Amino acid sequence: MFFRWTGGGRRPPLAAENDKASDMTQVEHPNALSLDQGDILTDQSHEVMRVWVTNGAGSSVWISAQILEDPTTFGYLMSDTIRHAARAYATTWGLDERQALESIVAGLSAELRNQVGEITTIQEGSLN
Repeated sequence: MFFRWTGGGRRPPLAAENDKASDMTQVEHPNALSLDQGDILTDQSHEVMRVWVTNGAGSSVWISAQILEDPTTFGYLMSDTIRHAARAYATTWGLDERQALESIVAGLSAELRNQVGEITTIQEGSLN
């Protein structure tokens, strides 16, 4: 499933601005995350979600819901992801990891509570 976040006029702030437009796929995109130093992916590995932010245009989110049948499990995955994000912010920006976690959770809570941004379904999910 593919969603576009419109964010009610807000956009995710990016640390570095890059205005170069491109039709490149994620694999060849110069701003894609490198997986070179990560876990070894096998034929049992599955990508569950991909998220991109674009300056001034919000975010693009792809979710493969058929991988995790129970939405609660997706919630567990999001919790783990948020904890990893707090550590990434702490080590990248010299922040206290607990404060980074609290800031992420505050932003998440505010967005869920206020539902400021709209999401548009671009592609309906299916089990293929």
